[in-house]
Amino acid sequence: MEVYDAIQKRRSVRQYRPDKIPEGILNKLLSAMRLAPSGGNRQPYKFIVIQSDETKKKVAAACRWYPARPNGQEFISEAPVVIVACGSDKEAVIRYYQDDKAFLALGEAIADKLGLDTLAYQSLMPLDLAIALDHLTLMATAEGLGTCWVAALDERELKQLLSVPEDWKVLAVMPIGYPISWPQPRPRKPLDQIVCYEKYRAGVPPPNYRD
Repeated sequence: MEVYDAIQKRRSVRQYRPDKIPEGILNKLLSAMRLAPSGGNRQPYKFIVIQSDETKKKVAAACRWYPARPNGQEFISEAPVVIVACGSDKEAVIRYYQDDKAFLALGEAIADKLGLDTLAYQSLMPLDLAIALDHLTLMATAEGLGTCWVAALDERELKQLLSVPEDWKVLAVMPIGYPISWPQPRPRKPLDQIVCYEKYRAGVPPPNYRD
């Protein structure tokens, strides 16, 4: 499958068949993540692969938010594989400002060392992690698999459940499996609402879309 075909076909899938993902295909997905670019090639992330039914149920229950989903998102546990994506600001490139100049450094500790407030620096870790997961989603689509980005979660509960170190972050959960059916495409904003040329231009406030 061509890359653009995979981009067009990718959907947020919330219904999965129980079929297991062959080990060879799963390794291709994980390798696609590994090959993703990251700031300074730091790769400041860990991806926890979960296949145990018991653990998947606990992860799904922890993907909750109030008041809409206090019991979590059960569909996650139906996927044969669930990826929990974790990242470390201390291992990532940090962009920060001092004396009105932009600098790059490694590790969140620079913020404490220089006494920066949260508006004066930015970790590139979430961007790095998202690029890696997007590689996975497209590789999965090319293999006939569905995925779903899940960021509505109780991070503290997931860290405790999966023994994630306190100074790491859990940013996303991604179930992977063969779809029961391929969802119809969701609406997207037209290009003139998301693309500007030469400088920023405000557009007409769009309606709320849900993927």
